[in-house]
Amino acid sequence: MILIVTFVIVVSFKQKSFEEKREILLNQLYINIEEAKLEGKYECCIEPPCTMCYLGNWIWEDGTCECDEMMKEDKFDKVCPQCIKGLEEGRCKSTDKEVCKI
Repeated sequence: MILIVTFVIVVSFKQKSFEEKREILLNQLYINIEEAKLEGKYECCIEPPCTMCYLGNWIWEDGTCECDEMMKEDKFDKVCPQCIKGLEEGRCKSTDKEVCKI
């Protein structure tokens, strides 16, 4: 039964356009990030939150982000590049608004 369901999902996904696939994947990614936030594992400093940390493309592991805390401690070398860019674009949502000024 699982094999049949998996096959149907794969075939269905394969028939979608690139834009549809991208939207599905990004929606699921942001759902996972929101779950990590609720669990206290994702403390991002920008909105929308970075995806770099969740995907393991920075120094944090297991779908976590500590960029907001690193900003508060003035450890900008440990804030991911995606968050730095977001801060430069004015997308800061830190709980400490004073650190939003980089």
